[in-house]
Amino acid sequence: MRIEYELAGVASRIGAALIDMLLQLLAMGLVWLGWFSVLDLLKVSITSWVTGALIVVEFVIYWGYYMYFETVWNGQTPGKRYTRLRTVREGGLPINLACAAIRNLIRVLDSLLIGLVFMLATGRNQRLGDLAAGTMVVKERAEWAGELGRQGLGQPQPPHSVHPISPEAEVVRNIELVTTREYETVRRFLERMPELSEEVRERLAAKIAKPMMSRLGIEDSPSIRYTNLLVEIGRRCVEERGMR
Repeated sequence: MRIEYELAGVASRIGAALIDMLLQLLAMGLVWLGWFSVLDLLKVSITSWVTGALIVVEFVIYWGYYMYFETVWNGQTPGKRYTRLRTVREGGLPINLACAAIRNLIRVLDSLLIGLVFMLATGRNQRLGDLAAGTMVVKERAEWAGELGRQGLGQPQPPHSVHPISPEAEVVRNIELVTTREYETVRRFLERMPELSEEVRERLAAKIAKPMMSRLGIEDSPSIRYTNLLVEIGRRCVEERGMR
């Protein structure tokens, strides 16, 4: 099975990095301001241990910021989310804690323009941290949703398909992050769906869909029916990834 991605360009990655850097500087500034305000209130003098503690806090903000967001937000930081970029492992698997830790520990070297050199020199625009962690940064599929929807309007739809303008069709994105095991679960559910009552069908669909929604970055909403969401995910896996 071949999965194609649209790689993030150097300019878009720099834009995301600048947004993240500004947010980090803001956080560090607030920490310094709050720390010195407390010291002034308590009439405590600035000593070497205070400076050392602030340096540790700055390191945690600098390194932990990326590791936290990329792990919790499934490969995205605030900067990447704003620019619609996402970090994935090579092969399309979602990034995990180990990958996030490795790629961001090496960020110190990448910040010395080494990362830019590697991005320009490698075919996948990978910085040194990406090469070490086996990751790459891609554009989010949501950017293409309008074009894909228009292309699919005149094509035959698979059984149980959802209309392209349905709420479920609008929110499904990052279909490349659906694993083979998840697709098999969805496929088996769709095969059994006609045999189930509506109540049982929706309850079972919720158990399958909710963990996937968290990984794919889909926010839950009263307008979303879990059954239709699984149908849309199954359809997109077949049409866009050729999964059977």
